[in-house]
Amino acid sequence: MGILLDILNLSVYLPFLKPDENDIVRNIKHLKEKQWFNKFLKDPVFKELIIHNEKIRQTIGRFKTSKLRQDSYNIRCEKRLRRALLKASGS
Repeated sequence: MGILLDILNLSVYLPFLKPDENDIVRNIKHLKEKQWFNKFLKDPVFKELIIHNEKIRQTIGRFKTSKLRQDSYNIRCEKRLRRALLKASGS
């Protein structure tokens, strides 16, 4: 019974774990300093997805802002975002 209550509590709080628009905008601001992100923005299809696609924006918002200055973390973010963009664009 206790496990069931834990699952119900978790399902109530999950929507609050989603990044908000402030997180997304803050991360985009940091990412614009990176060459790899600017390459994505130069592609019209990817730029449209970054601006308007909810799943892509949520992916960007989940990046840890404090770690975006680390090269190793940036490599992981680039791969994650590339996969999400390719999936969303149908390529």
